Amino acid sequence: MNLSIVALKNIPYLKEGENLEKFIAESIKDSDFSIEDNDVLCIASKIVSISENQVLSLKQVQVSDEAKEIQKSIPRKDPRIIEIMLNLVNRDLSRLDIKKNYIGCRLENGLKLTSGGIDKKSVDEVFLLPKNPDASAKRISEYLKLSLGKNVAVVITDSDGREDKRGATQVAIGIYGIPPLRKTAVIDSNGKTIKFQEETLCDMISASAGLVMGQRGTGIPAVIIKGIEYEWSETTNIKDAINESSNLE
Repeated sequence: MNLSIVALKNIPYLKEGENLEKFIAESIKDSDFSIEDNDVLCIASKIVSISENQVLSLKQVQVSDEAKEIQKSIPRKDPRIIEIMLNLVNRDLSRLDIKKNYIGCRLENGLKLTSGGIDKKSVDEVFLLPKNPDASAKRISEYLKLSLGKNVAVVITDSDGREDKRGATQVAIGIYGIPPLRKTAVIDSNGKTIKFQEETLCDMISASAGLVMGQRGTGIPAVIIKGIEYEWSETTNIKDAINESSNLE
């Protein structure tokens, strides 16, 4: 398998509500490579959030006593963001993971993300995640099919950290067209299959895209990955990769 990761250039910094898929299609048309069926488009969640008006002014947030109490365990975390997280989990504290200097949030689709995926845009504004990242990925893929005539899988990525490691990496929060998991066979020295194992393909793709996209501020919100072998599917979603015990439905 030979992979290539190509940055999409000339995607402007969007204004809230602007048509992201249109800019992506135009960028691909202006690129010096040809788009093919089963190419994979990885897009940073922040630019999707901007296009879907998922930006919130912190001035609108009224901090509850509950949020103030939680903030005592995480003094570096803005209590207004904690309040937003409480609303995301419908005040269900069992869906928050609170430790010293860490707070994670279990979202409706079962994903657990640091700060619930909420990220500061400015002193008084935050990015919220797209309301339905799978639906966002499908919309973008279908637009590219109409405008470019190719089946392009879409993976929406978000930057997330781990409790046991410094820094952050990219993980998948929404997909369309490509299965989130890949099964591979473990074969012994005699050529016999010992077992099958699952790989979280969507996160492997996201992390690979992160090598080129970097973190917010690099000016590369999307990349095309070529050469991934997979079977196209219109029924995949991120929940297929979630442990059953984590799924809230």
